[in-house]
Amino acid sequence: MKKIYLEFLRGISTVFILGWHMAFLAPTGHPTRLTAYWGTDALIMFFMLSGLVINLSETNKPKPVKAFLSNRFIRIYPQFIVGMLLAFIALYVTNTSFPSLKVILGNFFMVSTMKDYMGYVVPSIQSNLPVWSLSFEVAFYIMFAFTIGRNQKKAIFCWFMIALTAIPLFFLKTDRDVFTHIIAIFAFSSVWIVGYYIYQYRNYFYAEKYTVLFGLGILPLISRMQFSANFYDPLKYFIFSIFAIPFFRYCLQLPPAGKKIKMIYLIIPHTIFVICALTIRYMPLTNTIVYSTFPYLYMGIGYLIERLNLKNKVVSFISKTGPVMGKYSYPLYITHYTVLFVFSRLIHNVLLYAVVSLPIILAIAYSLENWFQPAVMRFYKKLKKTNISVKEHELLQPAWREVSAQPETA
Repeated sequence: MKKIYLEFLRGISTVFILGWHMAFLAPTGHPTRLTAYWGTDALIMFFMLSGLVINLSETNKPKPVKAFLSNRFIRIYPQFIVGMLLAFIALYVTNTSFPSLKVILGNFFMVSTMKDYMGYVVPSIQSNLPVWSLSFEVAFYIMFAFTIGRNQKKAIFCWFMIALTAIPLFFLKTDRDVFTHIIAIFAFSSVWIVGYYIYQYRNYFYAEKYTVLFGLGILPLISRMQFSANFYDPLKYFIFSIFAIPFFRYCLQLPPAGKKIKMIYLIIPHTIFVICALTIRYMPLTNTIVYSTFPYLYMGIGYLIERLNLKNKVVSFISKTGPVMGKYSYPLYITHYTVLFVFSRLIHNVLLYAVVSLPIILAIAYSLENWFQPAVMRFYKKLKKTNISVKEHELLQPAWREVSAQPETA
């Protein structure tokens, strides 16, 4: 059974990414800097959620390496291909120059990254920039597959240590090459493993509602910290993942167990983050003040929901929308940018751009999840069944040959 809160989180993260890209590609330019990084915040939540859900799924129904990789491939790659083909159609429609053959192949083999911030092997295709994150996501799955076996706990711990070591190496290695890409994957995998460990040690700690809301409110301030000129900074996102632990534990909807995470554990570091933001000034003062109040704002919203007896309505809303939003999160993610890219070039009115883009994005996502993916699954099952039949036939062949080779007796 799927965790409704986690499904809702998956869906709402996609909505944030969609909203951010809609603002980013708006014909009149991005309307406000206050929402900058929101899409990236949601993406880091995706990475953590992926690690958590993989552990949850494998704990409940363990799969051997081959089955795990084939399941991930069937779920991700067919819709990815559709997203890439739509991206090339978008380039043609908007008269945008096509990339080189190397870039095209790199994108289809999922080794692309953002040109302006990474671009290690090849840059992501201009009309579908979000595909860069899949080169990381797929790498996490492959590394996890290598840990499957009797010594999985030790293997993942070693992976985690390598990931932590890769974070400082990420800042030292300034070249844009394949080796740097590998370092970046290991560095960002620390976030994925934190998500994995949240489920692994779910019974060792817990947090109450207001502590969870306070911790959730710290996250935007952390993601805007600047330890270097790198926009995508694995160090700050690792810190981000640590402070997101209470929130993800709460989303598991499990009874309290283990050590309680107290509010004071979060108030002290939050105060330090605020002082750093006000002193170093790595973002506008107005933004610093606004984001510094988020923990208390979130707690206030939680208090009002309780006082106004809205809790049941909120829970009902999450329960109803969570499965739907979670179901369509991946096709929305893999296709939304392409549609926005096209209409941001063809339509110069912001309202019309949004009104035209959204229904098409939703229609494509609905078609992929309800028609295309089921067709892929049917084909895969049929192919799998055929392969099994062929193997069984081959196994029986020697026996039939031995029987047929026996001389007839009177």
